[in-house]
Amino acid sequence: MQHTPRPSRRPLLFGAASLAALPAARGAAAAADPASAQRRLERWADLQAALFGGRVTERAEGGALELAVPRRAVDAASVPVSVAVMPHLAARLRALWLVVDENPAPLAVHAEPGPAAGGLRGFFTVLRVDAHGLVHAVAETEDGRLLEASAFVEASRGFSAPLNTDFHAARDGLGRMRLGLPEGPPAAGRAVPVQLTVNHPNTTGMQLDHRTRKALPVSFLSEVEVRYRGAAALRVEAETSVAEDPVFGFTLAGEPGGELRVEAEDSDGRRFRGAWTLGATG
Repeated sequence: MQHTPRPSRRPLLFGAASLAALPAARGAAAAADPASAQRRLERWADLQAALFGGRVTERAEGGALELAVPRRAVDAASVPVSVAVMPHLAARLRALWLVVDENPAPLAVHAEPGPAAGGLRGFFTVLRVDAHGLVHAVAETEDGRLLEASAFVEASRGFSAPLNTDFHAARDGLGRMRLGLPEGPPAAGRAVPVQLTVNHPNTTGMQLDHRTRKALPVSFLSEVEVRYRGAAALRVEAETSVAEDPVFGFTLAGEPGGELRVEAEDSDGRRFRGAWTLGATG
């Protein structure tokens, strides 16, 4: 698995870019909490400077990019995030970013679709959210534009919330994968949704081991590569903002009957693999 440089996980506190150039975040921040809107805009400007090399995002118009998150999270350690991409944008999509402003690791996901994605029409995952704040979906196009959709989420302490399963027991099934095809396998001219789940506790370093009462070590699924019939479908780089037992939903195109292969790696260098033949019954 090839490695690419990863953005720094240190706190992102750079000088603010021009706030007038942040229309997408401005609307979401003001609607959520007018009193803190300016601070949230400054935070997002700092993050853009760090993540995108000084490039500034622009609002995705006409529903080209839509972000769906719950306004108030039921569980801050498990917040569903869905992104819908219109066909004209999906055809030009180079990468998709998910950023959670107030998280200790703001960059949650960087996803790059391949030709087997059939144009990434949608993306789904589940994130931790550590404090009330903005979540951003940023689509990078082939010509380098950054189109953004933002939403405000009320949640707190998602990074320190206890795991849903015993940490030591979870390690026994580390890397086990499950594949879901809710609409069946792909067919000629028809991209279908796929959901991949990888067993991994995805610890943040802020949770306690209930046996020792000490902090659990940081350990998370960091890279996932998906190929179908030998062609790249999706490459994901992830961080500790992704919830326990990471879930990634995406689209897949091609003739049925091919083999879908997944290779994944975690922050400790452990590698995991899965393979499925996507026949008439998936």
